[in-house]
Amino acid sequence: MSTARAALKEVVQQQISRLSGLGFCRLLFPRELEDRFEDQTAQARCTWLARQTLIAILFYDLFLFARYTLSAQGFVRALVVRLFIVTPIALAVNFTLRRRPGKIFREASIAAVACLAGLSNLYLISGRGPVMAAYGQLAVLSIALWLTIVARIRFPYAVAAAVTMLLGDIVFLRYDQSLLHNQKIFGFSIAFGLVLLTVLANYSFGKEDRLNFLLQLRSDLLVADLNRLNAHLLRRSESDALTGLANRHSFDAQFAELWRKAVIGGTVLSVIVVDVDRFKQLNDRYGHLYGDQVLKRIGSLLQQALRAKDDYAARFGGEEFVILLPATHQSAAFMVAERLRKMVELAGFPALDPSQRPYDASIKATVSCGVATAYPTAEGVPEHLLEAADRAMYQAKAQGRNAVCCAPAGRGGGLALSTT
Repeated sequence: MSTARAALKEVVQQQISRLSGLGFCRLLFPRELEDRFEDQTAQARCTWLARQTLIAILFYDLFLFARYTLSAQGFVRALVVRLFIVTPIALAVNFTLRRRPGKIFREASIAAVACLAGLSNLYLISGRGPVMAAYGQLAVLSIALWLTIVARIRFPYAVAAAVTMLLGDIVFLRYDQSLLHNQKIFGFSIAFGLVLLTVLANYSFGKEDRLNFLLQLRSDLLVADLNRLNAHLLRRSESDALTGLANRHSFDAQFAELWRKAVIGGTVLSVIVVDVDRFKQLNDRYGHLYGDQVLKRIGSLLQQALRAKDDYAARFGGEEFVILLPATHQSAAFMVAERLRKMVELAGFPALDPSQRPYDASIKATVSCGVATAYPTAEGVPEHLLEAADRAMYQAKAQGRNAVCCAPAGRGGGLALSTT
C-alpha cells in the first residue's frame, strides 16, 4: 500500500472519530479530503438544489393567490416584486446550478435568493396590520425552513442566511406600526426559536452527510486494498517464485484460452519449448543455488525475446520453459526462438563465485528450442501441439544442442516432426 493511500486512510479514520462524537465540531475536512468531498458530491448537489429551487419558486409564486384572498390591498406591488424581481433572479440562479458552479457560488447564491425572498416578503407586509404581519412572518419562517432543512445548504451559509433574515425581522418589527410591543417580542421570540432549531437541524444533516461520505470512502479504500491483495495473491499463485514467469498451472489455463480463441477466430497458434542444455551437469558442477541463478537469467532473457503483449512465457518445470505465440506463423515463431537462443549464447551464464572456479569448458550457456505451429480446431487436442514442440526440442538436442528445430504446421495439433 502506498504512503499516500495509508495517509489518506489515517486521515479518514481521524475524521470519522471526530464527527462520530456527540459534541459540536467544525464541519470542514483537511484540504485534500475537503476537495475530494466536494468533487464527489458537487454534481449530485447541484442537481438536487436545482430541483428543489424550481419547486420552491413554484410555491413562492402560487402564494400570490393566497395573498390575494387574504387582502387585495398591495396585491399589485406583491405581484411585481414576486414575479418580476425575485422569480427571475431565482430562475437565473437555477440555470447556473445546472452548469455546476463552484461551492461558494452555489451555496451563497441559494442563500442570497432565499434571503431576498424572505426580506421582500417582510417588505410587502409592512404596515398591513397584525394579521398580515403574522402570516408574513410565517412565510419567512417557511423560507428559512426550506433553506436549512429541505435544500440543506452548507452550515456556514445556513447560519449567515438565518442571521440575515432574523436581522431583517428585527428591522421589520422595529418599524412596523401595526403591532404592539408585546406582540413584537412574542413574534420575534417564535421566529428566533424556530430559526435556531432549523439551523441546528441543518448542522445535524451536514454532519451526517460528511460522516456518510467518510464511511463510504473508508469502505472504498478497504475494498481497493482487498482487491489489490487478492490480485497480488492471484499473481503469486500463477507465477513461478524463482523466475517470476507464469507457472505450469497458469500456462495450462492460458494455453486452453488461446486455443479456444484461435478456434473461434480461425487463426494460427505457435508454441516454443525451451530447455537449458547440460543443466544437470551444471547443477552437479556448481551446485543448485548457481543453477537457480542460471534459470533466473534464462527467464529474464526469455521475456526480452518476446515481441508483443500477447506473447506468453511460462516456466514449464525444472529447466524447461514454454512460449505461446498467438496469431504467429512458423517463420515468425522460429525467429523468436532463434533470437532467444542467440541472446542466451551471448549473455552467458552468471558470474561464478571465486571458490567455484575454474570453469568447466564443456558446460556452455546454451538452450535448445522446439517450435510447433498449428491452426487449432474444435476437434483438435491442444496437448498434441505441445508434444510436437517438445519433440522438436529433443531433435534440436540430438543435432548437437544450441539449436532450433520446427515441427511442420498443420490443423488441429496432430503434427509430425520436421527440422529447420
